[in-house]
Amino acid sequence: MDPEKVNYHYTDDLPLPAHADTKVLVTGASGYVGRRLIPELVGRGYRVRCMLRNKSFPAILSHPNLEYAYADGIHKAELRLAMQGMDVVYYLIHSMRLDERKFQQTDKAVAQNFREVAEECGIKKIIYLGGLGETSQQLSAHLRSRIEVGSVLSEGSIPVISLRAAIILGTGSASYELLKSMVLHTRWIPFLPEFNSRVQPIAVRDVIKYLVGVLEAENLTTREYSIGGQDVMTYQELISRFASLLNKKVRFFNVSWVPLPVSISCRLFAYWLHFFISVPVNITSLLLGSLKTDVVCPNEDIKEILPFEPIGFETAVRRALEKEKSSKVYSHWSDVPPESMTELLPLCEFESSDFIVEEHSIEIPADPEKVFETLCRIGGPHGWVHGNFLWKIRGFIDRLLGGVGLQRGRRDPENLRIGDSVDFWRVEKLDLNKELLLRAELISPGLSWLQFELYPGENGNTRLALRAHFIPDPFWGHMYWFFMSKFHTYIFKGMLDYFYKKSVQASS
Repeated sequence: MDPEKVNYHYTDDLPLPAHADTKVLVTGASGYVGRRLIPELVGRGYRVRCMLRNKSFPAILSHPNLEYAYADGIHKAELRLAMQGMDVVYYLIHSMRLDERKFQQTDKAVAQNFREVAEECGIKKIIYLGGLGETSQQLSAHLRSRIEVGSVLSEGSIPVISLRAAIILGTGSASYELLKSMVLHTRWIPFLPEFNSRVQPIAVRDVIKYLVGVLEAENLTTREYSIGGQDVMTYQELISRFASLLNKKVRFFNVSWVPLPVSISCRLFAYWLHFFISVPVNITSLLLGSLKTDVVCPNEDIKEILPFEPIGFETAVRRALEKEKSSKVYSHWSDVPPESMTELLPLCEFESSDFIVEEHSIEIPADPEKVFETLCRIGGPHGWVHGNFLWKIRGFIDRLLGGVGLQRGRRDPENLRIGDSVDFWRVEKLDLNKELLLRAELISPGLSWLQFELYPGENGNTRLALRAHFIPDPFWGHMYWFFMSKFHTYIFKGMLDYFYKKSVQASS
C-alpha cells in the first residue's frame, strides 16, 4: 500500500524540511503512533526504516523511501543491524501488554540497550514520546516507567528530545477506545476521589505534528517538553464531555467506602470493564492507575520551537468520530497482537502431524470478486453471519479466561488488511479474490486457523472452501475439539449458506 493513501496530512502546515535526506528509524512501527507517523515522514521526503519486533508483523506500506528491519529491543545485536546507517531515531517502544512487574523491567532494559547501541552506531538524535505526571508524588507504575525510560535514554551522549503527553485522542488509540467503550456500555461508573485529578488530553494529529517538528528543528539539546491540547479538566469532566458528544448520559457513584487499596480497586474495575470493552485488562488497569495523577503541562516551552495552536478536546473527539463513520481508521491499538501470539509461526510454516482439519465447501453462482467482498465483511459490527449466539458464548468464555473475546471488533467495518484484528481472530493472509486466512487469538488448548479459499469455476461460478485447522495440545486439545466438532459443523455450513445467499444478491 502506498503511504500517501493512508496519510492524514497532519503536518502540511509545518515549513518544508531543510534536510529531507535524513535517514530516520521508527521503532515501534507497528504501534498506534508509529503507524500514524510513518506516512507523514515519507510524505515529507524522509528515508524511513521501520523497526518491527519480528517478521510476524506485516509490512503493510511500500515506497522507495521505506524499508523494514526486524529487531527485539532486548537483543543488542538485532538493534545494531536496525540502527546502522541511520541519523535520527524515534523511540516508541512500550511493553504495556506485559504484567506490571515485567513491563517495568523490560522497558528499562530495552532503553539501556537502545542508548548504548545508538551511541555505537553514531545516531545524532533520539526523539522519545513519554507521559506527563512528573510533578506528582504518587505516580502510577505506567507513568513511573515512562519517566524512567526517558531518564535512561538521556544518560548518554546523544541529544534526547523527550515529548511528554497525557491522554492521546484519536480513532483507535487505547485511551480513546477505553473512553468510548466505557461510555457506550456502562451507565453507572464507580469512582474514587483519588481519580478526580486533572488531565490535559491531546489529539493524535498534534502529537504527530510535534514529533515531526522536533525532528526538523535544528540545534536541539537533551530536554523534556510537555505537549497537550487546549483543554484542562478533571477526569469526571472528561468522561462526561465525551459522553455528551456521543449523546449518552453517565452517572458516577463513590466507592471510597470499599476497604481496598486504590491499586486493587483499579484492578477489580479493570476486570469488570473487561466484559464490556475491547482494551485488555493489563492496559486498562495501567491506564486506570494513572487517573490518580495530575497529567497537565507544567509549561509551554515547546511553543518556542513549534508555535502552533493544538486543537481542543471536543474538536479532537468529533474528528475521530467522523473518521470512524467514513472508514478512515488507519491505525488501531489492536494492530499489535497479544504478547503470547507475537512469536507464533504462520500456518504455512507449521510441520505438525497433529493437525486436525475440518473442511466444507459450496458452489456459488457468482464471480470470485463478489464472494470475496462478502467474506471480508465478517466479524465486528456485521457479526459472524450464522450461529451468532454460539459465537457470543465462546467470546464470553474467552473473556472469563482473560482473553480478547469478541469486543475487539474490527479496525474498519468493510476493508481488511494483513495484520488486522477481527474480534478474536487476526488476518494472517489476504490474497485478493483468492484466500482469507484468520489466526485465532482466543484462549484454547491448541492453535486454530480459519481459512477461506476461492476457486473459479465454469460459467462464472466460484467454489468456496472453508477449512478449520487445529493443532491440539496433548489430551485436552483433543477433548476440546471432540466437544466442539458438532458446533463447528453447524456453524461452518451455515456460514457457507450465508455467503452463497449474499454473493448471489450482490451479483444480481
